[in-house]
Amino acid sequence: TTALVLSLLVPTQGCTTLLLGKDATVDGSVIATHSNDGEAVTDPRLVRIPAADWPAGSTRPVWPSPEDYPRYVGSARGASPYYAVGGENETAPVGAIPQVNHTYAYFEETYGTLSEVQLGIGESTCSGVFDARGVEAGGAALFSIDELSKIAMERAASSREAVQIMGELAVAHGFHGQSDSLE
Repeated sequence: TTALVLSLLVPTQGCTTLLLGKDATVDGSVIATHSNDGEAVTDPRLVRIPAADWPAGSTRPVWPSPEDYPRYVGSARGASPYYAVGGENETAPVGAIPQVNHTYAYFEETYGTLSEVQLGIGESTCSGVFDARGVEAGGAALFSIDELSKIAMERAASSREAVQIMGELAVAHGFHGQSDSLE
């Protein structure tokens, strides 16, 4: 407890993840929470992406991960908070992958957070150096953790399945850190 209180007194620019197991709560609940502190320019909106059924042979656009406002503009994701207003340009995808037949509804902010099947993800910032550049920065890597977590929310029914999906996509299509981290 003392370490937690002291950590709150030190100014940081990183995200914070807190996890409580069932033995740490009065009612046996498991709690996971995440602050998306970023560098004060992240898009703070919590948006619900609806469930959807997709025709065979569909593709799923992969969107860039700018980690600032707005993170996405357009109607392709089915969420009205993202619809263009007043001449905004729609976000162009940076690639595509095969779409699954059904995607779950979920909440997202910069990252996917909680799905309708009670799958939750919390991200914790790390100061890593990645050799790969995202396609939006002139590289070949398609995915950042932002977009991978959203795809996991859409497709996974369990934590194990989410890790498997994210890992397979990162290996197959490349993984990069923040787009500006290599510049």
